[in-house]
Amino acid sequence: MSAETELYAVLAAAAGLTALVSTRIYPDAIPEDSALPAVVYSRASTDPVLSVSGQKFAETARFQITAWDKTRTSSAAVADQVQAALIAAWQPAINRSSAFDGEMGLFATTLDSDWFTVS
Repeated sequence: MSAETELYAVLAAAAGLTALVSTRIYPDAIPEDSALPAVVYSRASTDPVLSVSGQKFAETARFQITAWDKTRTSSAAVADQVQAALIAAWQPAINRSSAFDGEMGLFATTLDSDWFTVS
């Protein structure tokens, strides 16, 4: 199972999160004309975990998971639920930031999470 598949499964199973975003959890970008709030996740980097003999046996994927909505308060509330889902999966967020996209008129709250997956 890929790290993306595992992450999606954790987010989609989080009742507090799906109460806010329903099934609007997307890889890479929000589809055009989608309702808000929504969550977008993307892989920012991948680090292999190697044995002493050089065999890859796992990897750590860094994800950026962003909650988007029309207000900062709502974006932050969705991110709180993402964070709770990550903690429950033993994959806590390691960074949190916020932003405003003036072109889209939307607020974003982004969490970074390192996801360990055995190959």
